[in-house]
Parts: sequence; C-alpha cells; structure tokens
Amino acid sequence: MNRRYKKLRIEKRNRLFELAYIDPITNLGNYNAYLARTKEKLEINCKKTMIILDIDKFKSFNKKYGHTKGNELLKKVGEEIKSAIRKTDIVCRLANDVFGILLVGEADVKNITDRLNKKISRINIKDTWYNLRISMGVYICGSEEKDVQSIIDKAIFAHDSIKGKYNVTYGVFTEEFEQKMVRESEIENRMEEAIQNQEFEIYYQPQIDTKTEKMVGAEALIRWNENGNMISPNEFIPIFERNLFIIKLDAYIFEMVCKHMKEMKQEVKNIPKISVNISKESLAEKDFLERYIKITNQYEIDPNTIQFEITERTTVDDNIDMKEILEKIKEKGFGIAIDDFGTGYSSLNMLEMLPIDTIKIDKSFIDKIGQEKNAIDLLEIILYITQKLRLKTVAEGVEKSEQVKYLKEKKCDFIQGYFYVRPLGFADFKKYIKGKQ
Repeated sequence: MNRRYKKLRIEKRNRLFELAYIDPITNLGNYNAYLARTKEKLEINCKKTMIILDIDKFKSFNKKYGHTKGNELLKKVGEEIKSAIRKTDIVCRLANDVFGILLVGEADVKNITDRLNKKISRINIKDTWYNLRISMGVYICGSEEKDVQSIIDKAIFAHDSIKGKYNVTYGVFTEEFEQKMVRESEIENRMEEAIQNQEFEIYYQPQIDTKTEKMVGAEALIRWNENGNMISPNEFIPIFERNLFIIKLDAYIFEMVCKHMKEMKQEVKNIPKISVNISKESLAEKDFLERYIKITNQYEIDPNTIQFEITERTTVDDNIDMKEILEKIKEKGFGIAIDDFGTGYSSLNMLEMLPIDTIKIDKSFIDKIGQEKNAIDLLEIILYITQKLRLKTVAEGVEKSEQVKYLKEKKCDFIQGYFYVRPLGFADFKKYIKGKQ
C-alpha cells in the first residue's frame, strides 16, 4: 500500500508540474517555465540574447484550416525552433502563436534568425507545405540585468517595431527604443487621467467642393493638449491601438463630435457632414454599433450627417469580417470613407466589394503632383476608377495652387488641406461655418 501510495504521489506531482510548466500543444515549456528558466540563466556570467517570435496572421490560418491544424502548426514550429538553436538555449511557447527563445552564451544573432526564418517560412505538416511569415524581436541582455519581465518587454518592443514592414524579419532593441519605452510608459500612465480631464481636443478640418468652392464637410481630428503641450496623434495613437485604449478614445471622440453637432444646430443653418476616424479595434467590438447609435440618439443626431473613416489597411484585416461590419453600419445610415487610400495593400476589387461612399487619397500622392510622372499616372488611375464606380474622392494634404488646379482638372470631388484652411478648434470652426453661410 505504501509503495502504491508513493507512486500515486509521484504521478500527481508530475501531473501538477506539467500543468504548471508544460505547454500541452507543443510539449515545450510554457510562460511560467520560460520565466523560471530564464531567471536561472540570468545568474550565469555569460552573454544572453532573448528572441520573441510569432507567426504573422496565425488567426487567419486557424480560421482557414481549423484549430486542429493550427495546433499541429504550433507543434511543428516549436520543433523547428528547437532544431535551429543549440541544446544550451531555451525555447518555450508563451501564448497563442508567441514563442520565447533565450540564447545562452555567444551567438551569431543574424545567423540564427536567418535559420529560424528559413525553417519556418515554408513548413511541412503531414505532407502538405505551408508558406508562413514570422516576426522576431531581439534583445541582447546587459550583464547586470535580472528582471525577466523587463527583458521580455524589450524584446516584444523590438518585435512590434517591425510589424507591417514586409521586407523585415526581425528588429533589435536599441537605446532609441529604450527612450521610446519610457515615453510610452509615461503616455500610458496618463491616458485615463487625460480623458477624464478632457485633455483630448477635437479639431475640424473643412473639406471644399472643387466645383463650387464651398465647404461640404469636415474631418474631426484629435489633439492631446497636455498643459499647453500638444502631443501628436502619431505618437499616442499607435500606443493606444496596442493597449486597446483606442476603443475608449474612439467612443469619446464620437460623443464629443455629436455634442458639438447638437450645439451647432442651434447656431448655424446647415451643418456639414462630419467624418470621424474609427479604429479596427473599435469595429471588432461586438456592441460597437449599438453603442454609437445610442450616442447619436442621445444627442439627436441623424446618422446620415456622420461618416466613418477607416484606414485602407483595416479593410484587409483577416481577423474581422469587414464586409459584414460595414454593411451593418450603412444600414444604420452612416457614410463610410476609406482613409489613406493608395498606401496599403488592398486590391481595387475591394472598392466594389465593400459598401464605400468616399475614397480619401493619401497626401503622399498629392505631394508628387508636378514632380513624379509615375505617381501622377497612378493618381489619375485612382480618380478614373473611383469615378467609374461613382465614389466620391477627397484629396488630403493639399497645400499648393498647382495641386488644386490639377485635382480640379481631373475631377476630384473635394479638397482638404492647408491651401484652404488648417484644422480649427470647435469655437473657430463655428465661426468659419457662419462666415461661409
């Protein structure tokens, strides 16, 4: 009995260990194991390099082939990583399709990342080949560093720095990233307080009809006024997209716009259609549309007077059914515009497939008017196709008279940019509207 009881205790202990430290899909260590083993290795006096690796568009793979095949892929990727590194190195599956690797001792990082990319970019599962793309973040640990989570964060930061760069496989953490991490931490620490203090301000940039020279609409733009210091959206929006605070900010901006529109109805004759930027993170929320309809009802705003702007890259996100989402938005009466058109990777078929009203041509095309022939040819093609599809076009970032002349000749519908007017605070925007009526 004692021998049997002892055996059961050992089996139970082993089972508890597996649950705590072993990933059941890959049979590698899990996040807890990675923390423990990395902490142990950091005590050794030698060079250490951390690599965070994930599979691009893994959710799409799961959706297309199913979770069983997805698990088989994770197991195979784990095996390939293990075969590409040394026995003294560590590899664990941290979460979903994210793997953590620790190179212990001197290592040729480029050689190892190239080897990992070669092994995983084309992978065989049960006699079927799959083409994959991976992204890696690399952090070379300092000799005195002992905080495992801080090291992981730095490798993740380097990983995130290359997302969307399709010709780059890995990024290495640098001193510049260190400064960015500190700044990002400062922004995250202040974001909740900033929204409570109404530090996020709405500016409106008018859109001018090329035929009548009259204002027909305006885009609502966000600015962060931190005690008189204006923080650029280019700095805080990417951070909010990563930590999902953008969902809260989107709703805040939308409500402020509706509040302003209600106030304008009492002071001006005709309120222009207002375009409001909306992130893919907000669109993916299940109750997104219900929440926004509730806000329009609260402020007695007709959805037909509001247009949602989504970026071109959002339309090609495989993780959400964009066509279904946009059709529901259209059913409620909102307009839909594609922002930054021409900078992403979507096909022109997207213009026919999705219920779009307006195309906003990115400033990068406008800047090349009168300079680069190929860019002008592409701009003409975009304008020609959108006209054939009966879509409205807005040229963004227009600053010069020659650009205005060209866009009028090519029958671009609307112009937005400094040539006519810079973004205006709400009080100045109301004055501007009154002056045009």
